[in-house]
Amino acid sequence: MNVSAIVYTSATGFTAQYATLLHHQTGLPVFRLEDTDQLPRNTPVLYLGWLRAGRITGLKKARAQLAVAGVCAVGMAPAVELEKLRRDNRLEAVPLFYLKGGYAPARVRGMNKLMMAAMEKVLAGKSDPQSRAALDAVRHGADWVSQEQLDPVLDWLEPKE
Repeated sequence: MNVSAIVYTSATGFTAQYATLLHHQTGLPVFRLEDTDQLPRNTPVLYLGWLRAGRITGLKKARAQLAVAGVCAVGMAPAVELEKLRRDNRLEAVPLFYLKGGYAPARVRGMNKLMMAAMEKVLAGKSDPQSRAALDAVRHGADWVSQEQLDPVLDWLEPKE
């Protein structure tokens, strides 16, 4: 795929970690979404954004300024339904990848902190293993960032001939 840069939005650092890993693997320059004024309008980019209530943060702004050629959504869930995520974020023909990131309670602020407090209460009332694991992550934090999760993204960026 012909991508000129990696652009990302990160609230607690996990999406930034993935952007950095991709930079090291590909040599592509990395920009925070706030710093894309350095890029010409409609530059083809791979966009990475974290998930909040099923929405990829910053995607709308990225699409308004740049040619988003592919998207990585970073979240806490073990897996997501990609087609639903695609529909909810209007990514009809854009390649979409899901990367399990992490959660750092000490780095969460404002409305996001309130949303996670509500999520903690919901999870505390559940007893299934997945909910218990999510509750532990919400209370104590977790880091699931791994190079291996980037393999499909790297295959898309650098297709083998």
